[in-house]
Amino acid sequence: MPYFLFTVEDFCRDHAFINWVIRPTPESNHFWQTFMAEHPHKQPDIQMATDYIKTIEFHETNPSEADLARLKERIWSDAYPASEQQAGRVIQWYRRPYWAAAAVLFLVSLLGVAWWQYNADTSYKTAYGKIQEIRLPDGSVVTLNGHSTLRVAKNLTENTVREVWLDGEAYFDIANRHGAKFIVHTTTAQVEVLGTEFNVNCRRQQTHVVLNEGKVQLMADNQPAVLMQPGDMATVTPTKSHIQVKRVQPKTYDAWKESYLVLDGKSLPDIISSLQDTFGVTIQLDDAQLARKKLTGKLRTEVIADCIDNLALILDAEVSRNGTTYSIK
Repeated sequence: MPYFLFTVEDFCRDHAFINWVIRPTPESNHFWQTFMAEHPHKQPDIQMATDYIKTIEFHETNPSEADLARLKERIWSDAYPASEQQAGRVIQWYRRPYWAAAAVLFLVSLLGVAWWQYNADTSYKTAYGKIQEIRLPDGSVVTLNGHSTLRVAKNLTENTVREVWLDGEAYFDIANRHGAKFIVHTTTAQVEVLGTEFNVNCRRQQTHVVLNEGKVQLMADNQPAVLMQPGDMATVTPTKSHIQVKRVQPKTYDAWKESYLVLDGKSLPDIISSLQDTFGVTIQLDDAQLARKKLTGKLRTEVIADCIDNLALILDAEVSRNGTTYSIK
């Protein structure tokens, strides 16, 4: 399967990718940097897989004599039934020196798997058009929009800094845990809070944060931090020197939780981009004049075909469909 179709899990299982993360060479660096430049939409998956792999540490261990004896007995009984042992048909391979090396390798493999399972973060992923509510161990509630991924750090309730990583869109209702910070990482910014409600959308190389209540500090590389107030929408764009902030109606931006699309105050290109990102469809405007129309009201988004039909009705336009591609004219 080509790399541009890989998921985070696929990258974590690929030997060439693992070797690049652990032991990079000029050749492998050139390959993966070229790949990410040609497929920028895979950068979040590559970053997440890289973070996973870097959390794993392998330690050489010397198993005890008792461990080796138990392992030898287990391998012996699994490899040859008791009837064959009694019949004397078993080759005494276990007496050869290399059985100990095999035992050590087997034990290290088991320990590595156990360590991965114990220390690995928890990930959630939604399909196109699906919404999932996630209750975190610290009492926070995250509503994950379609085509989004959330990675939650291990031991969330024990850490003085609670961290999650988002690719896509989510609404956060953060529980206040004795002053422990909660940080949402995106590809272009990080959001720091104590206890509050806000919406984060990180798609198309931008991060949009809309604050419903409480206070949020938004930070990005090479840009001054911004302390947001309720009703603020902040936008982080890597090509701009400052985080852009404007006043909005927060309910306009989190109505997707109830499967609604609020049109008021949004441009048609922004509405189309949101539908494409969330539902995995392609929407074409065959008449450039349509993009300048002002829209009001709201649409149900439970069935994407009905939503686009109703959008065309509001625009006084016609819509045609070919698979997952819609043309409005």
